[in-house]
Amino acid sequence: MDKFTRRAESSGWLSVRLSRTGQLASLCEYTRVKVVRETGGRTYFTITDGFIGVGAEASLSTANAAKYLSKDGPGGAAKVTVTYSGVPTEEVSPFKGKLKQQWATLSFEGQTATVTLNSVWDGGFRPIPTGIHAILAPDYSHKTISTAPYVSATSGMVGNDVWFPIGLSGSSENSSRYIHVGHLSEGCVTVHQLERWTALYQYLISHRVAGTAGKRIGSLVVQK
Repeated sequence: MDKFTRRAESSGWLSVRLSRTGQLASLCEYTRVKVVRETGGRTYFTITDGFIGVGAEASLSTANAAKYLSKDGPGGAAKVTVTYSGVPTEEVSPFKGKLKQQWATLSFEGQTATVTLNSVWDGGFRPIPTGIHAILAPDYSHKTISTAPYVSATSGMVGNDVWFPIGLSGSSENSSRYIHVGHLSEGCVTVHQLERWTALYQYLISHRVAGTAGKRIGSLVVQK
């Protein structure tokens, strides 16, 4: 029986126990799993798509499986448009200090959010170029980069440790650029308008491109 994960942690992840090693792995929402058995108070399943633990058997307590595994899968491909807003201008961030930001407006499903495309200008970083790029499924929890100040400042924020990789020019390869929440961009699409992050997260995480084994969320159109 196929089911789909839901977050147990507000940061956006579900911790499952891998059968082979006994270690925990974090799965993002809407990861497809195939339930194989229930025994000893645990529900066992195979992780069947996405980028995390594909092919591995894992388990949850049966009580948690009832809470965090759903029969409802993701919708189709997502689409996000990012439009540059003029030239870089300086901003005093309450979290990161004075930064020169390349601003842009991100649009999705009739909603908008202010984003920054770069704030590090040492020659090694540059804003994401115009074109059509791929949005990939989350690769791992980015909790090592603290988002605690953003969470504290934003009521109801979820998915704060989930970063969506960008495949430049439609590639399926992670370019090391992401869509994520924050006030510092090193070439990522960084959602500076913190109160808009949760809506964008929920939109992106609940969509997948058909026929991509859960590895693609949709498309990112960048324009000037």
